[in-house]
Amino acid sequence: MNKKASLELSIQAIVIIVIAFVVLGLGLGFVKNIFGGAKSTVSDVQEKIKEQILEDLRTSGKKLSISSQIQIERGGQLIENVGIVNTGLSEKSFGMKIEFIKKQKPDGSEDTNTEVAGKEITFFYSAVVDKRLSPTAGDVLPLSISAKSSAAGNYLYKVNVYAEDAANPGACLSGPASPGCELYDTRSFFVRVS
Repeated sequence: MNKKASLELSIQAIVIIVIAFVVLGLGLGFVKNIFGGAKSTVSDVQEKIKEQILEDLRTSGKKLSISSQIQIERGGQLIENVGIVNTGLSEKSFGMKIEFIKKQKPDGSEDTNTEVAGKEITFFYSAVVDKRLSPTAGDVLPLSISAKSSAAGNYLYKVNVYAEDAANPGACLSGPASPGCELYDTRSFFVRVS
């Protein structure tokens, strides 16, 4: 009788282990499908945002597009897109530079310590003028924005887009005033930190 009970217990243990592995496999597959779908959804959303920015630039006739107000939390980070369209008649290379203008404190007063205020928001982007666009073509340049945990208030910035002719590669390396490098367009925008 003892051998029969121990054999029955062994078979039950094997069945339970097999069921556990099947359920674990199904659970892992389900989680993988959810996260895989989320990743493709993010890519689809980013592509649609890019298409919308470029379509808005084409219909409005503007050369440059960036959100006029960007909301970010203290210690947060986000990606913003800067849209550029080549309205010229020749191929050009484009690049951008971000400049700090001023800061408004949460109480509404202007922050006069511009050296400290200008370092509370950081931008990560390629400052090299190397995005080649043929006439009437457009594209977006990614701009990563980070706010320090000490940041608070409204920050006014300006994005300057520079262009250089295909005949003068590297003209903007020595500065925007050099021959072959022009200030293509500029736009102001706010970064609001809450």
